[in-house]
Amino acid sequence: MIQLASNDLDKDVQQELDNLQFKVDNELTFAKKVEKAQSLWNSKGGVKGKQAFEKITTRLYGLCVSEGICNYCEQSEANDVEHIYPKSFFPDKAFQWENYLLACKQCNSGYKLDKCHVLDADNELIVVNRGTEPLSKIGAFINPRTENPNEFMILNLMTFKFDTIPGLSKRDINKVKSTLEILELNKRDPLLVTRKSAARYYYEMLERLVRILEVLTIEELQNLLTPCDDRFDLTQPLESIKDEIKISYKKSIGNHQHPSVWYSIKMIESKVNTKWKKLFDKIPEALTW
Repeated sequence: MIQLASNDLDKDVQQELDNLQFKVDNELTFAKKVEKAQSLWNSKGGVKGKQAFEKITTRLYGLCVSEGICNYCEQSEANDVEHIYPKSFFPDKAFQWENYLLACKQCNSGYKLDKCHVLDADNELIVVNRGTEPLSKIGAFINPRTENPNEFMILNLMTFKFDTIPGLSKRDINKVKSTLEILELNKRDPLLVTRKSAARYYYEMLERLVRILEVLTIEELQNLLTPCDDRFDLTQPLESIKDEIKISYKKSIGNHQHPSVWYSIKMIESKVNTKWKKLFDKIPEALTW
């Protein structure tokens, strides 16, 4: 998981969310708040609300960690506006902008569903059962809209599973545990396989880019480019072509699946793995991509 960029809504859209949330908060009991939140979510409050959520979906798409990719698994297409803290347990967040992200149907409906853990006064995990009010308002789940998941956990490129960052507080350790458990990010075999494939992709891209940047002639460059690289104008000066290719590769890496793999490569592998270190020594600016 990667933190999403911060972004405010247009005033008219934010006002519509505030109006919907006010109707939820105006209910007197928890059960009624949940009922109202679900009803308004289904209807979006009418035409204006539906128009507002069209804009919200578009804005969320632009915040995705990769182009249209689920912000949880970082692999599948993101189609669902997801409540990070479920509206059935946190109706007070049902129409809160910071509680939304785009997720794939598998993560949203297959794994997360209405699973909910909260933290008690001792920062112990409490599992909240569907239809009951949480005993605590402190959700035990990392919110990538407002928190940086990389400050809680990092992908281990030996196992391709997330490890908890050493030295965290009990509260943060349990937030990591709950997030990984609810989404099963360390248990889904297809995710482990595709994370490994992503690591190979990143290496091959960077290794090829190094070779491209080291060529001395257009002819050498042509031999390295794939048939799909016909988008580059080879009539330009060699250094200009290299700059254009570098920009293209940077964009391709930035839009690829599993950005958590790339983050771990930059933060760890670039320092401890000889092969990766040699590549980053050639292209040090890639550490900021």
